[in-house]
Amino acid sequence: MTELNEEHFELHSANKARLHEKKKMTNINDFFANTNKKMLVDGDLLVYKITSSLEEPIDWGNDIWTLSSDLHKGKQLFTQCIAFYWKLTKAKDAIIVFSDKENFRKKIDSLYKSHRKKIRKPISYSAMRKWIEETHHTICYPNLEADDAIGLLATGEYKNNCVIVSGDKDMRTIPAWQCCIIDDQIEYVDENLADYNFCTQTLTGDQTDGYKGCVGVGAVKASRVLNEKKNINECWEAVVEEYKRNKYSTDDAYHQARLARILREGEYDYKTNKVKLWDYKYEQFRNTEENRKAS
Repeated sequence: MTELNEEHFELHSANKARLHEKKKMTNINDFFANTNKKMLVDGDLLVYKITSSLEEPIDWGNDIWTLSSDLHKGKQLFTQCIAFYWKLTKAKDAIIVFSDKENFRKKIDSLYKSHRKKIRKPISYSAMRKWIEETHHTICYPNLEADDAIGLLATGEYKNNCVIVSGDKDMRTIPAWQCCIIDDQIEYVDENLADYNFCTQTLTGDQTDGYKGCVGVGAVKASRVLNEKKNINECWEAVVEEYKRNKYSTDDAYHQARLARILREGEYDYKTNKVKLWDYKYEQFRNTEENRKAS
């Protein structure tokens, strides 16, 4: 597992500056031509998917049942999977990204993923993760989910030089090349589309993650609200106005956005492990709301 030290911070800054100067992978030909790019793999999702498939129920008779899991087979499946995506994306290296046991979102909203406490992880999940951490290049940032760590890497140290390998729709709020493990399709999500997707998530919420968004606004309504909005400024203004129209406050909109936001470079302090919560034009919108109330 990557250790965070002073040398890491210096390399992080140097690599970021160097990679920002690299030519962007603007189309699929550029993408495949760049064989030096990093593959940022959602370790949480991949390990869960594999270890879930390994579980086999055993009936011992007399109403006694147990579960078994062939970890050796799991290691083979993981190795084959990484090799497959290496070949598919033509990446140079793979970084397997995991979530930390602490999650900053749970500290700002106790309901965030609270229902998942009752969901059992596969019996070989922890053992598989430990093996990967011992044998592969892995990263796990304190207080962050794997999604956030991937978002930081994709928009920071490896910006314009990576591909995200995941099956989580939240990843489409990150501007980067993406490879979906559900259908193995590769696509580029530019910054405007990533911002649009983020604002959509803020409006619709995500029941699987336990945040409600703007109740009453589904995917169709969100697309109408954000229709023809060209950038984050126009999208965010529309989001705040829709929250107000539904009798929510400006702070409600920002709270939901902070739960929906997958972090990007500049939104996490690597030395203090603290998150910079979404605050785009916060004072402007708060002052506007206060002025309306006063009048």
